[in-house]
Amino acid sequence: MNTPPFNRTKCACNGCKACCKRQPGPLAPDDFERIAAFLGETPEEAEKHFWASPGALIREGNDIKRVGTVTPKRIRGRCVFLDDNDNCKIHPVAPFGCAYFDTHQSLAQAQERSTWLVLQQMASEAYRKLRDRLPYATSYKPQRY
Repeated sequence: MNTPPFNRTKCACNGCKACCKRQPGPLAPDDFERIAAFLGETPEEAEKHFWASPGALIREGNDIKRVGTVTPKRIRGRCVFLDDNDNCKIHPVAPFGCAYFDTHQSLAQAQERSTWLVLQQMASEAYRKLRDRLPYATSYKPQRY
């Protein structure tokens, strides 16, 4: 994966933490491997924390298509990586969709980051293969912020 050309966000306000409950952020290529290593798990062990989500709708010319993503599972209405105090247990290696977005950034910033992410996901065969191995999301609640 290319190194993101953006700075990580630093906000941990209640509004941003609420995103962890509504819909954990999608992974970029290479996020999965970094998270597995951080957890001290093999890739096979780490797969239990993730699922294949429907992903983003994008427009290519006049066509609209869906780019499926990989996200942390939502269990009991919250990201599987949230502790009892709503703190992220994998914060130093959080998925791109968590680490590079917050509820305070402009729509233009979010769109630029989203576009970069989707292009990375579409270009990665390894990402598609990972997604194909994972169970399909049973709890998906996308919404605009």
